[in-house]
Amino acid sequence: MNEDAAAGVTRILAEAGFHDHQWVRPSELVISQWVRVKCMFGCPDYGRNASCPPHVPSVPECRELLREYSRALLIHLPCKVPPDGRRQWCLENQERLVEVERRVFLSGFEKAFLLSFDNCNLCDECVSEPSDCRFPYKRRPTMEAFAIDVYSSVKKYGYTLSVKKNRLEEPDRFALLLVE
Repeated sequence: MNEDAAAGVTRILAEAGFHDHQWVRPSELVISQWVRVKCMFGCPDYGRNASCPPHVPSVPECRELLREYSRALLIHLPCKVPPDGRRQWCLENQERLVEVERRVFLSGFEKAFLLSFDNCNLCDECVSEPSDCRFPYKRRPTMEAFAIDVYSSVKKYGYTLSVKKNRLEEPDRFALLLVE
């Protein structure tokens, strides 16, 4: 990708209000089986969300898909809202990021694909089966669903990330826009 094309993609992000991002190599992201195991045995949405495991590719398939990209944008989303406003914040940001992906696609990057920062929030309750999803063109898996160790991966790019011990702590969220 030439620098003009990269600038066009970052301009689309900035126009959508996403200013904290940087180009990364997907091959440098940490992909780990333990991340998927945490989904299976630590997340209440496992099997109940159409964009989460087990409704996503296997860990080896995720690793292979990421190898098909030479560049991606790591997008940092600090969540500066109180806990009772976070679902709405997630919904609004998910909608904006899907629109960014669409605009990047329309600008000539047909392989543009978003890995979201949070479980799908498009509906109050997920139908759990991908074939029943009301918004299949908008739902996206998370980085964790693709077995990306977000903690280890973002530290490589200068971000600090820590486990939040309660809902009052401000979470940091990260999305990944694959661009080729």
